[in-house]
Amino acid sequence: MDYARSFAHTDTVMDFLRQPKVLLKLITTFIMMLIFSCVLDQGYAKDIRYQDLCLYNRKQGACNFTVGISIIAFFVGIFYLVLIYFWDRIQNPVTRKYIVFVDFVYCGFWAFLFFIDFCYITDAWRKTDKNFELITSHVKSNLQFTIICSFASIVLLAFQSFIAFKEMNDIQNEASGFESGSGGFGSQPFPAHTENANNYQGPYAS
Repeated sequence: MDYARSFAHTDTVMDFLRQPKVLLKLITTFIMMLIFSCVLDQGYAKDIRYQDLCLYNRKQGACNFTVGISIIAFFVGIFYLVLIYFWDRIQNPVTRKYIVFVDFVYCGFWAFLFFIDFCYITDAWRKTDKNFELITSHVKSNLQFTIICSFASIVLLAFQSFIAFKEMNDIQNEASGFESGSGGFGSQPFPAHTENANNYQGPYAS
């Protein structure tokens, strides 16, 4: 699936939203919003000193890390949705290649971060005292749902990184084809000149 052709010429917003890569980005961005919303809403509680207490086994790092990477991923997702919408206005193939390369690196690295996050909060939740008075059934559901969303983020981001890698190769192949194809800078516009010395006639030959 070509990165440029998939999202160029989107006449309406609905046509844009129906694009497969846009749907994938939208789902991922929405899940990021769910993750930091659940943790900010139910992941913290006030202790006897009225300080924020992370309910993932009282590990502040578990809540802070989850909220941090999900908020960053949320805004990056919105940024890339805007880039995809205006993709057909970006004519420079080098610029396009760099955009897709950054997407490839970002998705791969963030998939790794969410893998760490998934292991971290899963282990913290396993060690959490479920009879703790602040952990109600509603809080428990939110914290478990966050773990599920964290795992889903690994799959979605890894898949997007794979797609970006393929798109990067497609852009490179298109650029190479333009340089070596007919009419390109690397092509030979006229056939090679061959001349037989025996048949050569000077300009004043009769």
